Amino acid sequence: MKKTIENKVADAILERNVGKIEIDGSVYEIAAPSIATLILVSEIVSQFPIVREDADQVTSVLHHAKEFRGLGDLAAVLILGAKNLTETRTIRKKFLGLTVHRKRITVDKQAELAKLFLENIRPSVLLEVIVKRLIDLEVGDFFGITTSLTEVNILKPTKEVVD
Repeated sequence: MKKTIENKVADAILERNVGKIEIDGSVYEIAAPSIATLILVSEIVSQFPIVREDADQVTSVLHHAKEFRGLGDLAAVLILGAKNLTETRTIRKKFLGLTVHRKRITVDKQAELAKLFLENIRPSVLLEVIVKRLIDLEVGDFFGITTSLTEVNILKPTKEVVD
């Protein structure tokens, strides 16, 4: 069944996951598209160097590879979404069947998944994940919103406020 625009909006507002992906034996829920996720993606991409296409491909890749460690973070954010980058877990230590100590820890799921991507996933799979998730993130729709608002001058102040 093809989803209508109303279904997609409801999924985004209700933050429903849009599917699952298996990476190196672990299954991850794919977060619904959100503007917060798109903003985080933009922050990560802005830190990548500009690589010229006319340069020698092998030399260019080897020269810039160290600066693309953020590709793991990019893929992790695209899959987990802005709201699911960390998780709080309670650890219970038991002694003779009784809970004697509880500890709450925050787990950086983004760092875990990014490391998994960098160490265990082929570049072709990484490319496929990033491209598919960017399409699902509705980047074109976000671009349409921002450019139309800019054109009607909503994003620029229309008059100055004097203190």
